[in-house]
Amino acid sequence: MIFVQIAFVVMLVLGFMVLSARAQQGQQPEAKSRQTVTSEKVQTMSREDIQRALKRIESNNPPPQKMGAMCYDMVGPPDNFEYVCPVDGEKTVYSRKSKAFEQATELQGLRGSIEILRPLAKGVSISLDERRLCNKCNPSLSDAERYATLVLQYVDGRTVRTDRATPEDLRYLIGFFSGGLSYKTFTDGQEPLKSVEERLKQLLGEI
Repeated sequence: MIFVQIAFVVMLVLGFMVLSARAQQGQQPEAKSRQTVTSEKVQTMSREDIQRALKRIESNNPPPQKMGAMCYDMVGPPDNFEYVCPVDGEKTVYSRKSKAFEQATELQGLRGSIEILRPLAKGVSISLDERRLCNKCNPSLSDAERYATLVLQYVDGRTVRTDRATPEDLRYLIGFFSGGLSYKTFTDGQEPLKSVEERLKQLLGEI
């Protein structure tokens, strides 16, 4: 009699475990579905989101400044810079006296910042138009007309182009799309975005 009771209890426990496992399996697709929907909701940043973030910067007190490193070993620029076009591989040499020299030498930093920006700026396509720096792509341009252009393309079809964008401009955008109220300076310090609000609006196409 005792063995029969024990066997009955074991069967009840096993049955409960099987039912519980099946219930969990049935809930998994629903949970995955909810996660997918949540993920899709944050894939695109609309113009309203941009304007809302700008208002937040404008209305909030700026965060305290943080000083960066006081000194860096500065390396002097070379006498010449060889620019290689990513479109056709053509080389264009700029001397230090060229009006386009600074833009050409800053390209590596600009490209790196854009790679940081792309996953942050959800739904905004960010690129760098370098064709003006290539002598083959644009052989008739004067030295003063040779520069890179930052391009922002929004999901609503708007395109914002900023000629002669600087590494500092990209730092403003990284700070903005990171959702903060400040940006990181060249020396790893922190400065409030409120102090560069007008330039930030220009870069975003809001003025």
